[in-house]
Amino acid sequence: MVTDSQPAPACWVLLYTGGSIGRRFPPKDLVDLFATVDTSDQPTGWLCEGTIVLDLEATSGRYYYPWPDKTLAKGQDWNAYLDSLFAPHGRLQSLDSAVAMIAAKAGQPRGGFRVVLMIPYSRPGADTVWVGRTSFVLTDPEGRRRAVEAYIDEVAQRFAAARFQHLTFVGYYWLNEEIRSVDSVLVKQTADAVHRRRFQFFWIPYYTAPGGPSWRAYGFDHAWLQPNYFFHPEVPVVRLDTAVSRARAWNLGIELEFNPKMFDQWQFADRLEPYLTVLEGAPDLRARSVAIYEGVGALIRLARSRDPWHRALYSRLVAVLRQSGTGASDLK
Repeated sequence: MVTDSQPAPACWVLLYTGGSIGRRFPPKDLVDLFATVDTSDQPTGWLCEGTIVLDLEATSGRYYYPWPDKTLAKGQDWNAYLDSLFAPHGRLQSLDSAVAMIAAKAGQPRGGFRVVLMIPYSRPGADTVWVGRTSFVLTDPEGRRRAVEAYIDEVAQRFAAARFQHLTFVGYYWLNEEIRSVDSVLVKQTADAVHRRRFQFFWIPYYTAPGGPSWRAYGFDHAWLQPNYFFHPEVPVVRLDTAVSRARAWNLGIELEFNPKMFDQWQFADRLEPYLTVLEGAPDLRARSVAIYEGVGALIRLARSRDPWHRALYSRLVAVLRQSGTGASDLK
């Protein structure tokens, strides 16, 4: 379900914040993440008008995502994550301030700046979790369902109470990047719960993820495929061609992937460029919207770079996203 009548953003940036993998971004950093900026580091227009807010690791060292050999986050971690987002002068307040700074130059996005928040993963039988002031036992499917629904309501209530001036809350992101049989019913139940509350449901499966081809059957409204090319120098560029074929066959969008290694390690220096080449040649995929994984700050660093090669790469990235209908203005 859609919470407003405006078209969805054509570009979504994954914003890692609130846990141990992400960081606390000051508003100026967030400006450089979501706006196009000139060589004086001043915003000139919108780059992306939506964000998916997430983190993988809690400050306790436990994980919101089913990482191999890692302990899953407990209920107190779920609450701590939301506290970090919604606290006065917290992570979302910083985002609200950044959007205001961009809007002063580029105007407000239609429908407001869209925000999606993650749903942490709860393994069957893993723990008794607390959401708000209520505990839920995860040893049975009903307990998992009730815990997730309570989290959904807690997020929506906190967002409404925060009264952000420039942020529009539109939905939830299913953090687990695969759907196996043990979770299939829960995912559909979660989709139903999200839609009953008139929000949208988002997902980004990895390249070979179980459940990827059936994303619509699980109830997702928006989904993108991870090519998983950038991170593995041994993977040939043909991976992007096959990712495009899969995305077309499954009616998925594409995730654009890079991280700060492109600045510091030669093996990764030129691995963003092939994504841009693929998207330049695939207007149908640009029309489906693009998700951006940029590690934690690589896009900010690229936007601020004075290196001519990096500046040209940034200009090309902006051009690709502008062709996706983001409305990003020309760089100056």
